[in-house]
Amino acid sequence: MHALRINNYDEYYDFLRENPDELKELVKVLTINLSSFFRNPETFEYLKKEIFPELKKRSKLIFWSAGCASGEEPYTLAILVNETGILSRVDIYGTDIDDDALNRAKKGLYKENVLQYLDSEIKARYFKSRGDEFEIKELIKSSVIFLHHDLLQPAPFPPCDLIICRNVLIYLDRAAQGEVLSNFYNHLKIEGYLVLGKVELLLGIPEMKLFNVVDRVEHIYKKEA
Repeated sequence: MHALRINNYDEYYDFLRENPDELKELVKVLTINLSSFFRNPETFEYLKKEIFPELKKRSKLIFWSAGCASGEEPYTLAILVNETGILSRVDIYGTDIDDDALNRAKKGLYKENVLQYLDSEIKARYFKSRGDEFEIKELIKSSVIFLHHDLLQPAPFPPCDLIICRNVLIYLDRAAQGEVLSNFYNHLKIEGYLVLGKVELLLGIPEMKLFNVVDRVEHIYKKEA
């Protein structure tokens, strides 16, 4: 509003209605696309050691990175799945409301700073140098489906075995948090897992009671039968 020299919300609302492109600018300003590969490495280590052995017993798997920003998290999942040897049996979806972030995700080009948690072996195996950037290799890039999606709406793909939504709910009010959690619960298969961010202490949100706690430290939950 300051940039447009608009002084009140009603005036800005009218401007939004008359200028659809401004809504894209608003989304760009409001969304926070801070991420990196294997962010909170201990969470992915827990998934690899404690959750994936159980998931591997299933014939077909669907994973969802909800609020995926520019793709670091779903690509991390794809790398982890490939290292586990089950990439051919897993469909991975990455969704976000920010189209610019999704376009960057589809390109798969990243600055070196977002690779800070990768060891040299993983970095060499899954990335190729492109000037001052690194491009994720086609095996991983082609294994993730990126979609525009609002978390307050039902997901447009089949129910999931694993949903990861980290550091997204903290930006929503309590009513919206509950609605998103309810959507996650409905979209998880029985015995499916939900991973939330470590800073997301959703105390007092009734919908959290839908899930059983798997690990309080890593904020991993499960939809039981």
